[in-house]
Amino acid sequence: MLLALTAADYALWHWSIANSHDIVSLVSGLTLLPLLAATLAMLALGATRLLGFVLRRRSAHSDTGQRPAIHPVSSAPSAGPAGADERTPRRLAA
Repeated sequence: MLLALTAADYALWHWSIANSHDIVSLVSGLTLLPLLAATLAMLALGATRLLGFVLRRRSAHSDTGQRPAIHPVSSAPSAGPAGADERTPRRLAA
């Protein structure tokens, strides 16, 4: 969408300069640079995300040719710092 808007603004700017429409060429010329910058940033971001996706996928399938195993998250409570389970009663020193 942004790319089409930038192309349309460029076409309007080019047409208005060729046909001596000063005000239209001024307005479309002023909006062309920010639109062009936003379009280039959007394309660079999309290319970076695509490259990251491809590289991540390629590294996951690298040696085995299989997808990495997904380990389910257990719902059991985790052990404390000393390895004591929260469900077992604690002994107090007398």
